[in-house]
Amino acid sequence: MPLFLKNKLNPVVVSAFLTCFTVAVAPIFIRLAQREGVPSLSIISMRLILGAVLLTPFALSRHSADIQSMTRRQWLISMTAGAIHALGIILLFYGLQYSSILINGVMRRTSPVWSIMIEIAFLGMVFHRKMWLGLIATLIGSFLLVYGTAGAVEPGSAPIWGGILSAGNAIAFSVYLIIGRTVRNELPFLAYTWVLFTSAAVVALIIAIVTKSSFLGYTSLGYFWVVIVTLVSQIIGHLSANFAVRHYSVTYLMVIMQVGVVLAAVIAFFIFGEIPSLLQIVGSIIILVGVAWVSLRKD
Repeated sequence: MPLFLKNKLNPVVVSAFLTCFTVAVAPIFIRLAQREGVPSLSIISMRLILGAVLLTPFALSRHSADIQSMTRRQWLISMTAGAIHALGIILLFYGLQYSSILINGVMRRTSPVWSIMIEIAFLGMVFHRKMWLGLIATLIGSFLLVYGTAGAVEPGSAPIWGGILSAGNAIAFSVYLIIGRTVRNELPFLAYTWVLFTSAAVVALIIAIVTKSSFLGYTSLGYFWVVIVTLVSQIIGHLSANFAVRHYSVTYLMVIMQVGVVLAAVIAFFIFGEIPSLLQIVGSIIILVGVAWVSLRKD
C-alpha cells in the first residue's frame, strides 16, 4: 500500500480529523433537530439513552470483569462525572437554542480557561503569570462577542442568555474532566465511558420525566436528526476525542477544536443565514487566541 494511503488510514490521524469534524457539524445537526420541533430535553434524553444502549454490548463483552470489580469510590466518581456530563449537555443545547452557532461554539471552547480557574480556586494550583494574559484576553473577547450581537444577522432569540448557558457548558465540561481524571487512569477507557454514558442517561431521563418531556409524536426527519446527533456527538465525537488525547497533546487538540468552531460558523452562514457582526468576529478571534495561549502555557 502506498505511504500516503497508510498515513490517511492511521487511526490516530483519523481520530484527530473526526474530532475536528464533529466539533464543526454537531451543532448544525442539533439545530436541525430543534427546527423539526423536537424539544431540547427530548433530544438530550434520547441521545444519551441511545448512546448508552449502543455502547453496552461492547463494554460488557470486553470489560464486564473490570466493571464488576470497580470500587465504591470509582463508582461514585464515575457517576458524578456522568451527572455533570448530562448537565453540561443540557446547558449546551439550551445555549444553542437561544444563541447563534458562533456564540455557542466559541463560548464552549473556553473550557481550558475555566479548568485553570477551578484548579487555582479549589486545588491550590499555581500557574505562570503569563497565563493570565490568555484569561484576560478571553474575558475581553467574550464581552465583545456578546455586545456585538446588535449588528449580527440571526444572532438567536436571546444571545446573551445563550452565551451564558454556553459558558456554563464549558464550566461543566471542565469540572467533569477534573473529577474523572483519576478514574480515567485507573479503568479501561471503554469501561469508564460506559459508566459515564449510562449515568448521564439516567440523569437526563429523570429530568425528562419530571419536566414531562415527550419522546413521541415528532416527524420522521426529527428522529433522523436525533439519531445523527447521537452517532456524531455522543459516539464518534466522544470516542475520537478521548482516543486522540492519548496520542496528541492537549494543545494540539484544542487547536483542532478551534478550527472546528470556525468551520461550524461557516456552515451556519450557508445553511441558516447566520452572519456575525464585526465586533463578534473580532471577539471570537480574541477568545480563540486567548484559549490557545492558555492551552499552550498549561501544556
